[in-house]
Amino acid sequence: MTPSISRRIAYPARMLWLSVIVVCGASASLDAQPAPATASVTAPANDRLDQSWWAGRHAAILAAVARHPDPAVVLIGDSITNNYDKAVLPDENFAPTWATFYAPRHALNLGFSGDTTANVLWRLRNGEVAGLHPKAVVLLIGTNDTGSAGRTAEQTRAGIDAVVDDLKHRLPDTRILLLGLLPSAITPAKTATDAAVNTYLAKHYAVDPRVAYLDIGAVFRQPDGTLNDTRFYDPRLPQPGKPLHPDTEGQRMMAEAIEPTLAKLIGEPPRVPLASMTDIDTAVIPVPRLEMDSYDWYARHRDVLAMNGMTPQIVMIGDSITHFWAGQPTAARVSGPDAWKHAFGTASVANLGFGWDRTQNVLWRLRAGEFDGMAPDWVVLNIGTNNLTGTDNARASSPAEVVSGIDAILRDIHARSPRSHVALMAIFPRGDTPADPLRVAIAQTNRRLAARVAQDRAVRYIDIGAKFLKPDGSLDRDLLPDGTHPNEAGYRLWADAILASGIGR
Repeated sequence: MTPSISRRIAYPARMLWLSVIVVCGASASLDAQPAPATASVTAPANDRLDQSWWAGRHAAILAAVARHPDPAVVLIGDSITNNYDKAVLPDENFAPTWATFYAPRHALNLGFSGDTTANVLWRLRNGEVAGLHPKAVVLLIGTNDTGSAGRTAEQTRAGIDAVVDDLKHRLPDTRILLLGLLPSAITPAKTATDAAVNTYLAKHYAVDPRVAYLDIGAVFRQPDGTLNDTRFYDPRLPQPGKPLHPDTEGQRMMAEAIEPTLAKLIGEPPRVPLASMTDIDTAVIPVPRLEMDSYDWYARHRDVLAMNGMTPQIVMIGDSITHFWAGQPTAARVSGPDAWKHAFGTASVANLGFGWDRTQNVLWRLRAGEFDGMAPDWVVLNIGTNNLTGTDNARASSPAEVVSGIDAILRDIHARSPRSHVALMAIFPRGDTPADPLRVAIAQTNRRLAARVAQDRAVRYIDIGAKFLKPDGSLDRDLLPDGTHPNEAGYRLWADAILASGIGR
């Protein structure tokens, strides 16, 4: 929220009431343009003008909008967004995070505590974005729908769709960063409903050119996927509540998790260098394509979705090392067709390898529907090598973070297809000598992976890294010509390992 809005909300109730009278009298004329003709906009739009603070905040925002502050970013939501107005030590001191990530972008805070999608719709239709031209909107709404309002997943997602449609209509040049519902511990029923909403959002907005969907729930979870209660302030209130609202640290981590995607949407460098944002594990936050490559990442995603009717016996999941082997969907580069036939023969195999993918990309693809309905006998997973390298689009992950990303993928696969077994490949060696920093990081990661799966009967760990090395430990370029990707002879080694494990034909 801009300082002017904060000061206006602090005005005496009498002055707020005068503003509200003017606003209420004019509200019918604020929605001059008709709503878009889609089914979702039939969702209800309700005000809370009977609550003086809510009416006053709405009036203050209208006044600020009328002055055309021209924000680059607008944040829309409920109390979690509204909380950026607070600067209460130690647990609710959100002002520093706002000052770092949003104030420099002249951001506008349209968060209202307790709001549902219906309340946001009313506010949008009554002038809160009128005349604005932000580069991006960050939308986090729905937790009160599934909580205090008692709405179903279907009702909540219809409300979110209606808000998104309305924003598209009113802000035609603005990108929308839609956040998934954050995890909480209110009730098991709410947790299940929230998960259903997020599952829908991940698929529905996977290929929407105006909307980037981001689920940052992993920020608030332990490595094993359970909720981390310490990142919420509710349990530490004088009258303790169940975890729902991020605390000072949780809100900062939330902003860091959002920042790389938000910066890309608005065409600016991140407010904080990616390499320094180590408070969050980016390896477990699902994101779509991060790097440009020699193929169309989204087209390949669509090709994989088109295979959902397929019932493969084996599914290969990974990065370019998997992508460039062979199989369906067909890639422009196929480096090991004979080895593929050797390993799989006439078996039905789906290749879900995507060049330049990291663990976070695989998580996004799984949640966007690529694995839906497949239920193979085996999944062969080979991922993580790209996590260990940093670029302008993603920081390098630590070995521990790579393992957490792979662990999240394994949990996701098991949840979607409990009967499937997984063959987890150790990361292939890179770096010409044993002392190469990347080789060292890969070795550290593989040791952690081996320990992770040692007691998991549904996962078979396969390490063929030594086969790509010469007797002196140097990388064998006769097998990995570019230092990363196998040629036909290199893929034959992988094929032999798959057959020896009883996975192939």
